[in-house]
Parts: sequence; structure tokens; C-alpha cells
Amino acid sequence: MNMNNIKLVRVDFRLIHGQVITKWRNIIAATEIVIVDNKLSQDSFLADIYVMAAPPGVDVHVLSEESFLSKLYDGYFSNGKNNVLLLFKSIGNVKKLVEREVLFSSVQIGGLGGGVNRRSVVSGISIDEQDLQDLKYIRQGGAEVYFQVTPEEVKLSLDKAIARLEG
Repeated sequence: MNMNNIKLVRVDFRLIHGQVITKWRNIIAATEIVIVDNKLSQDSFLADIYVMAAPPGVDVHVLSEESFLSKLYDGYFSNGKNNVLLLFKSIGNVKKLVEREVLFSSVQIGGLGGGVNRRSVVSGISIDEQDLQDLKYIRQGGAEVYFQVTPEEVKLSLDKAIARLEG
């Protein structure tokens, strides 16, 4: 499946916020932000908040997994019309699509909060054991998996993150 329009796949539990809008969007020249989240796609009030958070000239779409797949199979992400920033709230949501044979070339982990049984990889990103297993699965699907909160930071590969967690 061709996904040339998708310029960045990012996991960030905050979805649309300052770093995404002011930094990442500009770097990839995003004209569209697509959030893939089943729960959020069914909550029109919250979805509208994300739509309103986008700057002028950037379209925001909140899609369920099924709607995303439908657009993907219809060639929407390969038509050359938009530069898309694809956002997910969790690593598990990305894994669900990989299980359905959606193979991303890279997946950036940009923001995941702390909590019980979660370990810090870098400032602003914490994962648990399930996240780690899911990331390994995503990588087996051919994706470069890396951690990077802001463009100014150096990418941290999954292997280096694992070494940090084990060290």
C-alpha cells in the first residue's frame, strides 16, 4: 500500500499540542493532520476541540481504524495532494493497524505519560512492558521505531532505548 502522503507517523498521548503544531508540522510541511483513534472518533465534542486546535490552512480529521483503512485502500494517502501528519494516542493503536498489514516505514514515539509499571525512556516518554512488546512487533513489520520528543533532540532507536531500560 502506497502511503507517500504520510510524512510522519507519531505516537503522542496529547495528540495536537504546541510541539506538534509549531515544530513537527512545519518540518514536514503538513497540510493535514489525521488522528486515528476509535474512541475519539465517536466523541464529536472532543474531536471538534482537536479540529479547532489546528492552525489555519491545516485540515484535521479524526478517524476510526476502519475509516483510516478505507481511506488507505481508496488511495487517499497516495494521491500526492496533501502532506499528512498521522497521530496516534497509543502504541497499541499503531500495532492494531500493523496486525492488519498496514506497514509504516517509520514510527516516531513522541510523548507518552508516566504511570504504574511505566519506565522513562527519555524525558516525556514512558513505556510499560506491553508497549515494549508492541514496539518490537511494529519493528518486525519493517518500521524504523524511534523516540524523539522534539526535532532538536537526536532520535533514540528502539535498540538504544531497550539498552537504557535494561542498563
